[in-house]
Formats: sequence, C-alpha cells, structure tokens
Amino acid sequence: MATYQIKVGMLIVMERDIEKAIAFYQKMGFTLAFHLQGKWAELMIGDIKLGLCPTDQELPDRHTGIILEVSDVQGAYNDFKAAGVEFVREPFQAVHGIMTSIKDPGGNVIDLYQPTPEKVEELVKKMKEQEGAAKKNEA
Repeated sequence: MATYQIKVGMLIVMERDIEKAIAFYQKMGFTLAFHLQGKWAELMIGDIKLGLCPTDQELPDRHTGIILEVSDVQGAYNDFKAAGVEFVREPFQAVHGIMTSIKDPGGNVIDLYQPTPEKVEELVKKMKEQEGAAKKNEA
C-alpha cells in the first residue's frame, strides 16, 4: 500500500443565505478567502477552510459535528453573544473540556470547545485505579 498523507481539506456547511453566513463567520474571526456572490464562499480560520454552499432547501437545525477549539470558551461566549451570535446552550463542563454550541444563520450547530487535559488525565488515573482494585478483588 502506498504511503501518503491525508488531511482535512475543507469543511462545508449548507446555507440558505450565504451573505448572512459570511457576516456571521467574520464576526467570529474567520477571514474571507473567496466569494462568488450567492454561489459559493470560502473562509479561513487558521489553516482550516470552511466552505459555504448555497441551497434552496429548508434546512432544519442540525448538528454538524464541527468543533472549533478556543482557548477560553466563557470569553468567546461573552464576546460572541454580545456580537449577536445565537447560542444553543450556555457553556458547560464536560469530562474532556468546556463546551458550548452556536447556531449559524443556516441553522448549522457548531461546538466551541476548550480542552481540559488535566481533567482527562485525572479521569484516566481514576479508571486505572478502579481497574486495579477490580483485578485485586478477582484474585
């Protein structure tokens, strides 16, 4: 088998109004890279490309699976909320990090995520201790 690299080339979300979506993502710090009025747009955040694809279909709210990592979820929440970004839920603490979800103008739900590696390490340590205790009880 040949050896080659695979990487994410672009994430694409469907939008009923590309112009509104462009303004939305620019508020969040994305840079407009390419735009064909009403037909297609590409925005950049770091080295990740986000494509905005037009559709005439009614789009019910849906979770995209796109996760944007931020250094401070609460700070992003406060800033984006003040800028008019619609949030699906307030920030909450998950086992692996702090999360919240936003909704873009097309109803695409995207997560904002702040990793908390120390909490994950703590969880792994606790699980290993429980496994060790279970093995001792079996013996």
